[in-house]
Amino acid sequence: MRKKLILALFIGCGMWMQAQVGINMSAPEGTVHIDGQKNTNASIPSSYYDDVVITPAGNVGAGTKSPKTRLDLRSNERLNAIGIGGTLQSASAAKAGALRYNSGTQDLSYSNGTSWITLAHKTSNDFVDAENSSVQSFADGVQAAVTGWTKKTDVNSSFNAGTGAFTASKTGVYIVSFTFSLTSGSIANDSRYETLIQTNSTSSTTNKVFKCVGSYPGTNTIGNRVAGNCSGIFNLNQGDNITVSLNQKLGSSKTLDTDATLTSLSIFGL
Repeated sequence: MRKKLILALFIGCGMWMQAQVGINMSAPEGTVHIDGQKNTNASIPSSYYDDVVITPAGNVGAGTKSPKTRLDLRSNERLNAIGIGGTLQSASAAKAGALRYNSGTQDLSYSNGTSWITLAHKTSNDFVDAENSSVQSFADGVQAAVTGWTKKTDVNSSFNAGTGAFTASKTGVYIVSFTFSLTSGSIANDSRYETLIQTNSTSSTTNKVFKCVGSYPGTNTIGNRVAGNCSGIFNLNQGDNITVSLNQKLGSSKTLDTDATLTSLSIFGL
């Protein structure tokens, strides 16, 4: 009889021991309770930030001992981000409600059981404001891209100031305005300049180049400061480039003015 009692007690204790599992702690508060840094104090709620708890209902909490949903990441120190990776599974294989991250388009999509649906999101529009004090030289009659810019604003880091190339961060309509000023000097008879704003876009819904022309029909032997501007509207796809260039035919090489405010570029995505 005594042996039976001891056996029953041993079995009962074994069942109780299996009812709750604690790792790094002696008094688990859930079916499974892991204290990552072995620092949990029941009287200090914020000390549960590194804990993982599985409740008898099957809810999982990371940073909280009382998860209110199937997976609850709301911890006191607010490091509550959840990492979502990509998958090659079809939407039907992943089942409705699944989420995935698309590294190419840098967005999230969910499965409706049949297709992957991109989640609607709003990213900042591109906006570039730049000036140029590079004193870049332009040979007579040779078109050349304007380089050596100084960025004042570049919201999405989409502008390469060194090369002068802008890359659209998303598909949309872009307004571009470009002004320039050359150092004072003589200009030839019947001379002109062309300012050009160009894109490498293959889209059939946008102009590839906007060109503005200024002419000087008479002989000008005295010093002249030649300046001009150009603007255009482009319908770009994500990844399309925009560059601005100058082709001056004033009779000799010319350089940009040292005053940076006189040569400027602004690009705004709508």
